[in-house]
Amino acid sequence: MNFQFFPVIACVCFAVFGRSHADVFVMKSGQQVEGLLLGEDPAGYRVEVKVSAGIKDERVLAKEDVSEVRRSAVANDEFARISKLVPTPDLLGERDYDRRIREVEKFLNASPAAAQSVQAKEMLETLKFEANEVLAGALKINGKMVSAGDYRLDAYDMDARVAGIRIRRLVDAGDYVRALRAFELHEKNFANSEAHRDLIPLMGRVVCAHVSELEDMLVTLDARLKEREIGLQRMSAIARRDAQLAIADEAAQMATLSKAEADAKAGWLTVDPYSKVSIEQGLAFARKQEGRFAAGGSKNAAEGGRIFRDALRSVRSADRNSPLVTAAIQVAKEAKLPERYIAMLQAEADAKPETEKPE
Repeated sequence: MNFQFFPVIACVCFAVFGRSHADVFVMKSGQQVEGLLLGEDPAGYRVEVKVSAGIKDERVLAKEDVSEVRRSAVANDEFARISKLVPTPDLLGERDYDRRIREVEKFLNASPAAAQSVQAKEMLETLKFEANEVLAGALKINGKMVSAGDYRLDAYDMDARVAGIRIRRLVDAGDYVRALRAFELHEKNFANSEAHRDLIPLMGRVVCAHVSELEDMLVTLDARLKEREIGLQRMSAIARRDAQLAIADEAAQMATLSKAEADAKAGWLTVDPYSKVSIEQGLAFARKQEGRFAAGGSKNAAEGGRIFRDALRSVRSADRNSPLVTAAIQVAKEAKLPERYIAMLQAEADAKPETEKPE
């Protein structure tokens, strides 16, 4: 029976494949011409048509004779896919841009006369422009390209924003523990930034969500352990042994990880969903943090960015030995900017030429 129906199936598949890859030109006479649109001008369409299995020909169809043009579904689907490549997200690197550029070029090479080719070419120009900017040291932040020079002028706030974007991505991915750990580091380095102040409401909601997640984990623990045991008992002896070994190995890895995190005095611990002690420890810490956020979170003057910019401006405008340079760096220290930003200011000062003392 399979042999009897195979030719029919093959013919149907061939017909569908052929039609899906062809543009269809409906003539006013009722005739339909299938082919690939190569180009058009005000007078007509230049079409590549298939004469036989190995022979193709070009024809020009007068527009006055064509009532409708149905574009290839493949071209439309491909454009729908690449259309999502622009606008680009923040913080893309050179490799990401290269991949996107290749995808758009692939579409244009495969469908040069597609109706969306003009838009695709505009996308390609945008991608190449941004790629060149990134190659020169720029980064896209909050939808705008920031040059390396402009980034350095506002390094404290820029670094805070970049770190904030990465935290928000972790939150969007549901990776709450890593997001909360990153937020702790953000608070340590950028507590005096606008980016940190803006993150606080979001991270308060993340803490609440994590508490709910752990509470549910604790409530369902006995049922999940029972369900796992029932599943093990239903297995064959060999499969059950392998599964039990895998469970024991995973528990050992979790124990090693927990010890490492505890030794490192990490606050947000990786929780073992099958360990009551692990869940309870994680929940106790999360509830304390929830209370801290409910009380208003950390106080944030959000002045760090301005202080760094003002200090850098003073260092660059004054002579190397000017008291203004020393004073500007001291203000940055008193504002408790991280050491690397103090080092940036000092490097700017040290790079200035020595001023000649009057005789």
